[in-house]
Formats: sequence, structure tokens, C-alpha cells
Amino acid sequence: MLPRIPLALWFGFATIASLFTTFSLGIATYVFKKPVFNYHRFFAFLTIILAVVHISLSILLWFFGVSI
Repeated sequence: MLPRIPLALWFGFATIASLFTTFSLGIATYVFKKPVFNYHRFFAFLTIILAVVHISLSILLWFFGVSI
């Protein structure tokens, strides 16, 4: 745990940041016609990976009390 904050919470923050970045890049691609689709796709996959890790750590913390 970094300063007494569970790792699940850190991954939650990273997931939200990645989700907002994906959303912003999607808007840039669709509305402003910017060529950033490859970055949008990368952050979409990163968001999915971070969300899976976040939910796994959250289940461990919530149901089993294991704090990593």
C-alpha cells in the first residue's frame, strides 16, 4: 500500500483517468477529425485491462479483506 491507500483504489483512479482519456480521444477523432484513432484504441484496451485488475483487487478487498 502506498501511503496507506489500497492498491485497488489506485487502479480505480488509473481506470477513471484512462476512461476520460479514451473519451477525449474519441471526441477528437469524431468531432474534430483528428488522426488519433490509434491512441484512442490503445487507451480503450488499457481501460479494459485496468478495469479487470481493479475489479479483481476490489473483490479481494471487499469480500475477503485482503489488502494489497
